[in-house]
Amino acid sequence: MLGGGTAAGIILFLAIIATIQFITVRHPVRWDLTSIGEHTLAPQSKKVLDTFRSQNIPVHVLAFYETKSSQAREAARDLLDRYRDVDPNFTYSFVDPDIERATAHKYKVDAYPTLVLTAKDKEERLESATEEDITNALARLLRHEVKTVYFLQGHGELSPKSSEPDGMNVAKEHIEKQNYKTAELILLQAPEVPKDATMLIIAGPKADPLESELEAIKDFIKRGGSLMVLLNPFQTPKLTQFLETYGFDTKKDIVVDKMSRALGGDYLMPVITQYKESPITKNFTLASFFPEVRSVRVPKKPVPSVIAEELAFSSPLSWTITENQLQTGEATFDPKTGEKGPIPVMAISTYTNYESLNQAKEPGTPDKVSKEGGPGSASASEGPADSDQKARQLVKARIATFGSAQFASNKFYNLSGNRDLFMNTVSWLAADENLIAIRPKERRAQPLVLTMGQSQAVMFIPVVLVPLAWIVAGVLVYWYRRRTVAA
Repeated sequence: MLGGGTAAGIILFLAIIATIQFITVRHPVRWDLTSIGEHTLAPQSKKVLDTFRSQNIPVHVLAFYETKSSQAREAARDLLDRYRDVDPNFTYSFVDPDIERATAHKYKVDAYPTLVLTAKDKEERLESATEEDITNALARLLRHEVKTVYFLQGHGELSPKSSEPDGMNVAKEHIEKQNYKTAELILLQAPEVPKDATMLIIAGPKADPLESELEAIKDFIKRGGSLMVLLNPFQTPKLTQFLETYGFDTKKDIVVDKMSRALGGDYLMPVITQYKESPITKNFTLASFFPEVRSVRVPKKPVPSVIAEELAFSSPLSWTITENQLQTGEATFDPKTGEKGPIPVMAISTYTNYESLNQAKEPGTPDKVSKEGGPGSASASEGPADSDQKARQLVKARIATFGSAQFASNKFYNLSGNRDLFMNTVSWLAADENLIAIRPKERRAQPLVLTMGQSQAVMFIPVVLVPLAWIVAGVLVYWYRRRTVAA
């Protein structure tokens, strides 16, 4: 009787374990307890997957790995599982190219590891399984066109080819990883901004563009092109005057911030922790740093055809000073010439070209605006009525202005939230809001810095307190046993 009860208990216990195992396999749940969310997909990745899910587009990944590369395979499997947890239509399978030669030959795989992502009739290939690479490949599968970003040159701008601290090739490489083409543009040698341009970046010019260049940029904006401007303090007065047309008021000043000094930085490198809610800064909680930044305000009086807003602000402990104060070293606040923080240092605007409604298409000429309000051309299959309707549509352009050019330089680009703020702005300007989010986090060493008291406690507890406790316990036990024996 006792044996039967024991057997029944064992069987019941095993049944419970099997049921729990079945439930966990069919409905897996993950808890990420790491401080940086190392085992959780970044918001950007989730947004891209949400797009696939909303459009009911299945994605399949063929991961070509050697069987003997077990560690790399398991790491890739763990990452792909995270994508599948978000979107059940995201599936994957592993293929050993040495064993399944026919499959490797079909997909023309001659090196491994190789990941082949397919969605509908599109295909993307990767040579590494990282979240950033996979998410960018998914974004490429969604995109129907390749957008081009031009960097204006010829006025002392930051060079997208330079790897020096004051260069901008790191930002350029991240733009290219986001599936855009990049190119340099010298308007002195070109009659206009190229028709294939989606965005023009003017990064830290030291001299003003010529009037003809500003006219070309104006025409680019009129046809729906996006513009990003990164300014230096006290420079390019004609360019800043040009920006007034699009809702930006940039004074001849520079921001001084006490908080930066408290964090070990420089007074002239404000720490930006205050952001206004927008598509660019939604859920953005990272601090960013704007070295040598001038104020970028939105005029109190509305600008015709423009909707502008300030996005990023320095701390309440900041203020502005003039160029003369900076040169003489008198950086104290002067209420006659300066303003107290928070100081806006970044702003965006949307310009609407209402003239486009009245512009009739001339016979035999291509359209300059696409349906989305960006640069494009009419399809050869469209009739006159379709082309005329497209030409009459309202055109809108997006502009973003930063008060600091060094903010996006190689030296400061990867500092805290600078990269994410810059890339979110690029995505907004390119009308790729589905890509706006914090990028996948990189694993970094997290040093533990202890105070003097904490260091002494760490040494005292294991070295002194614990051994002493054992000695005291031993003495008490010895004393207790002697009393017991004596009794």
